Formats: sequence, C-alpha cells, structure tokens
Amino acid sequence: MLAVASVTVALNILLKGRIYEHLKPQSRPRRWVLVSMLLLFTVFAVWFPVWMSRPQSGIAKLLTVVFGLVFFVVGMALKWFTPSVDRYVQRKGWPLRYAF
Repeated sequence: MLAVASVTVALNILLKGRIYEHLKPQSRPRRWVLVSMLLLFTVFAVWFPVWMSRPQSGIAKLLTVVFGLVFFVVGMALKWFTPSVDRYVQRKGWPLRYAF
C-alpha cells in the first residue's frame, strides 16, 4: 500500500494534479528527482519478484547488476551531482520547478 501511495503521489506531482497545486512553488520537488526515483522503483519492481522466485537464474543475476547500477547512479546523482544536474537542466532550458 505504501508503494502504491508513493507512486500515486509522485505521478500526481509530475502530472501537475491536485496535490501539486497545493504545494508552494518553492517547496515543489525537482522533476528530475521524481523521475529518477520512479525509475529506481520500476527497476526494483521488476528485479525483486524475479530475484525472490529464482535467485540463481541468469536473468536474476543480470537484473541484480542492472538494479545495482541504477541504484548507484540515482544515489550519486542525488548526493553529489545535484548542482551539476540542476545546471544541465537549466542550460537545456527545462524548468527545475514549474511555478504556475
């Protein structure tokens, strides 16, 4: 239920739904952070059932490597590369947060 609620809230914010309208412009999350977290959750949702049912299979090992790489990249982007990603997004002309 927590996963469903988290994905629902993240999608509502990304699609500028009712929850998004109630947030103050300065407290709205960056869109790239929500997208990266949803990507990580999607990879986890694919990897975990395969890993639980057949942990020694080749596909489980491959998905484990993919999950580890995605987890590492998202973690490093959030921890160390946030200013760089923000500059890149702004240089491309994409808004970090939508103010309307």
